[in-house]
Amino acid sequence: QAGLQRDARQLLGGDVVVVSDNPAPAVFVQQAQQQGLQTVATASFPTMARAAQEQGGASRLVALKSVDPGYPLRGVLHLNQGAGQPDLEVRAIPENGHAWVDAPLLEALGLKLGDRLLLGDASFHISHIIAIEPDRGAGFMSFAPRVMINSADLPATRLVQPASRITYRLAVAAQADAGRGAQDYLDWAQELAKSLHGVRVESLESG
Repeated sequence: QAGLQRDARQLLGGDVVVVSDNPAPAVFVQQAQQQGLQTVATASFPTMARAAQEQGGASRLVALKSVDPGYPLRGVLHLNQGAGQPDLEVRAIPENGHAWVDAPLLEALGLKLGDRLLLGDASFHISHIIAIEPDRGAGFMSFAPRVMINSADLPATRLVQPASRITYRLAVAAQADAGRGAQDYLDWAQELAKSLHGVRVESLESG
């Protein structure tokens, strides 16, 4: 049971996740801070990634994910270090101007590590290949190659427009010795979400 709960939290990305069509209202973060809980925000949506014209100019549909410092709250990211090398386990996010990608994207676009990847109006240095993303989940976007960037770089892409279909996720997690942990927060968030449009709360129980 402990193993199932551990793995479920990794897939979920936290103990509680507030999912919304717009960035989660600030009150969700404020309440978590008051209860001594950790939070991290991500945003995910499908878009087109391109190679530069001098490298063929090919394009491919990708699942773009921007992440805040502190990601991932649960689980560990694994980065591919090459054939015959063990994966590098990290609790970190891409540096500004860098992108971490799934290996199939490099093959599709004819690129390699160190090349540039174009996303909207911004250009990124491909610095790592993602081997395991603990909270990847399922659904349509899981079938497109992942591109992960620092959330501070998202505005430069100019991909976030009024009609963009973006999924915002605010993950909340408790420290190991936090008593009731995130249960009080879960009860509070579920009650508040009932009065908000486009907001839902996910937990181990709902998952």
